[in-house]
Amino acid sequence: MKAKREALVSLFTAMREKKVDEDIIDLLMLINSIRGVYTTSSCSGRIGIIEEPDLGAKPLSRWLIKEHRPITFEEAKESLKNAQRGFIFLKSQPPIFHIVAESIKIGKKLHELGLASGFKYTTFKAVKDRILVEINGTEYLTAPLGKDGRVLVDDVYLKFAVELGNSMLIRAKSRLPRLKENFEKLKEELGEDELFYEVKRKFLT
Repeated sequence: MKAKREALVSLFTAMREKKVDEDIIDLLMLINSIRGVYTTSSCSGRIGIIEEPDLGAKPLSRWLIKEHRPITFEEAKESLKNAQRGFIFLKSQPPIFHIVAESIKIGKKLHELGLASGFKYTTFKAVKDRILVEINGTEYLTAPLGKDGRVLVDDVYLKFAVELGNSMLIRAKSRLPRLKENFEKLKEELGEDELFYEVKRKFLT
């Protein structure tokens, strides 16, 4: 109960500060309104160009452009003008949802739900007395573009990488409506959580 309340406070605070991906707000609200589950960090899917000072140095990485919608070739090319140091990659990543379940039984239901919705990288595991389910797709693309501010590809390659990344993002996002439908069915099965509505009234009214 305490953990879900804290998670809901974080979610609604982030929503007020417009730090939540708009195209999955309704889905996040639905998931968190279900008894026995709540979300932590989640993303609606994104595409962008990133600088990594060293391979795998994620905390020190810098996005030159990052969008939760398809980007244009012109946007990608313009962003590359700001490259400075490190490896330059174009990345496309599918939607990902981290969901905590209060029991292994519910965790298994979430796992099955993710797979049935087309998110084939869905997994679940026990982490510090919590059952954490990660609903994740397969549509990942990482295309190297250059290093230390120097773009090492031509416009033909860049346009191809952008088009491919956009296509993968669109395909991954196309599964979100089916995911929402399956969570609506799960809500009918598990019921509503009054805690969600209590915290929602406090933060969003």
